Amino acid sequence: MLTPILSSFVRNGGEPSIVQFQAPATVALRSLRNMTAQLLQEAAQVIPNQQVLINVVSKRVRQLGLGHRPMVESTPRMSLMDIALKEIIAGKLAYEAVEASDEE
Repeated sequence: MLTPILSSFVRNGGEPSIVQFQAPATVALRSLRNMTAQLLQEAAQVIPNQQVLINVVSKRVRQLGLGHRPMVESTPRMSLMDIALKEIIAGKLAYEAVEASDEE
């Protein structure tokens, strides 16, 4: 990718030239953020405790990052967090609350 930029620099006699890049589409980014916010709200209805929800999503994102397969249908543009949230919404992930014991 740098070859065309460098070769155009050399062709111009070594003088600096302005290289223009297309601006990234911000509309797609906004829609992805809205999708994540909507998924987060839906997952919060399944797991109402925010701390537990964060822990469940975090653990699942770690697993997905290590190569575990998603349990729901996903698209290539979905983040690992979106996949984890969709799994919670679909009821594919469960958690168990463990009470702390006072025996020490």
